[in-house]
Amino acid sequence: MAASPRPLGPASTAAVIAALGFAVGLAGDACHVASGTTHYEWDGVPAIWRSAIWFPFLVAGAVLAAAWLAERQSAKLPPVRERTRGDVIAGAAAVLALYALTAALKGEPETVSVILTGAIAVLIWRWWDPSTGALVVALAAAVAGPLVEIGVVAAGAASYAGDSDGLAGVPLWLPCLYFAAGAVAARLWRAVAGPSARRTA
Repeated sequence: MAASPRPLGPASTAAVIAALGFAVGLAGDACHVASGTTHYEWDGVPAIWRSAIWFPFLVAGAVLAAAWLAERQSAKLPPVRERTRGDVIAGAAAVLALYALTAALKGEPETVSVILTGAIAVLIWRWWDPSTGALVVALAAAVAGPLVEIGVVAAGAASYAGDSDGLAGVPLWLPCLYFAAGAVAARLWRAVAGPSARRTA
């Protein structure tokens, strides 16, 4: 019989989740830049791969915040499906696949792009954890994420291609991507921390 995985403390859990968000954000953004969906505007800003240096850190912080806040509310809004460390890579891969798909959809009709990405986002939530708590985090991310990116575009730090800026300068499908990311992030804390992890105060 295999031994149970050793639980991680809060600091280690936070570090793993932040690293995961950093990696997914960096790889997904590389797809957007490569496809011409996203362009960084400020000159002289250091880059990591294809991203301005600040972007993957912003994603890492957002994913960590969503995971931590969802875990704090898990007594009131418990998960329907418990996830383990073995599931984390699959959850991250599902979000990254949707991220890459949005890059591949550049130039496609907005109606097609929104319906396809929206349907996949709902499927990710339903597969990962079809709970009210995960839904709340997903919906909050679907609002907050695009608002932050609208601010980034308004500040002149980055821009989206002309065929991908129908929502105040950002893509109409962007809330769908954030919905999927929020749904997965909502159950990352306990999955990464291990089976005996306790809710942090």
